[in-house]
Amino acid sequence: MFLILTFFIFICIFMVILRLSLWRNKYSQLMPGKKPRFFDVLGDTKDFLIYDTSNKYFWQMNFVDVMRRRTVEFGKQQLFCLWLTFLPIVCIVRYRAVKELMEKKIIEKNFFYKWMELTVGSGLITSEVSKWKPRRKLLTPCFHSNILRGYFPIFNEYSQKFVDFLQAETKKEFTYIETPVTLLTLDIICETMFGVRTEESGSDSSQLVKSIRWINEMHVLRLFKPYIWPDFLFKLSKDGKETIQHAQKIHDFTRNIIQQKKSRYLKDQKHHDSEKHKALLDLLLEKHMETGELSEEDIREEVDTFASAGHETVSISIVWALYLIGLHSEVQMKIHEELDTVFGEDTRPVTEKDLNDLQYLDCVLKVN
Repeated sequence: MFLILTFFIFICIFMVILRLSLWRNKYSQLMPGKKPRFFDVLGDTKDFLIYDTSNKYFWQMNFVDVMRRRTVEFGKQQLFCLWLTFLPIVCIVRYRAVKELMEKKIIEKNFFYKWMELTVGSGLITSEVSKWKPRRKLLTPCFHSNILRGYFPIFNEYSQKFVDFLQAETKKEFTYIETPVTLLTLDIICETMFGVRTEESGSDSSQLVKSIRWINEMHVLRLFKPYIWPDFLFKLSKDGKETIQHAQKIHDFTRNIIQQKKSRYLKDQKHHDSEKHKALLDLLLEKHMETGELSEEDIREEVDTFASAGHETVSISIVWALYLIGLHSEVQMKIHEELDTVFGEDTRPVTEKDLNDLQYLDCVLKVN
């Protein structure tokens, strides 16, 4: 009986792999990229499953190296495909492919986004279309141009603090810039989107940044570990347990912010009602307190999403831009000349007109 059951299970597994292999073999012919062998279950995954225990950042370095080599190999193509087991990951190389993609209304998300629900819930990034559409419609007014203009004093305040920090760092031979930039963007996101300073949240912002970074890295690393793709296996793993601990720190941070803002909302509701344009958390609380459209958990999911994804994407873009500008001295010189032309020796706060006049810097940042 045991042998029959074992044989039956083996046949079932074989048939599943056969069917998936046939499907992959068919669609791998439609896109540039390495063609996995028919019964090669891992596909391109094995290129990423290389470890060096002496370097904790080895897998990130290896990931970048593999992607660099593939980009060089298929650089003349518009795109190429990586096969993580039987999962196709399409990597865009040329701008024409980006343009083609942006013209398509592809808003359904794959299972990778479902993994993020474990840490940030079902917010704007991870939610299904049925929830995403009304939620996006609700949040769009928060990013009205008049609201963004009102944030200039905050941008100037934190930017000046960052400039002062950099001035002090010039006395050192080397500065690890990623963490200070990330803390800067987190401070700005918290005060502009939520109306709360990070020091008022009762949480250690540097620890929060570490937790967000851990979770983001784990989402990528999990892609290359098919054995922890199912949520129940991931939760049982060491990485999964640590990820949940980090997620709890983020939840505690955002709940503190929500409670503080909720208390202020109740104390000063008349002033809040008179505001023409409301910030993100104000609008979310209004929908919770007055119309009941959102629960506190709904608010927490959106605050988690903006606190985590909002500042991280901006900080990475800034760090990458600084790195590339540092590599190209001629570009750095042109930026410096433009800044001198617009500001000279004036240390006044930056205005919207100033930003519009910095056309070369704008182009550089967009290219990055």
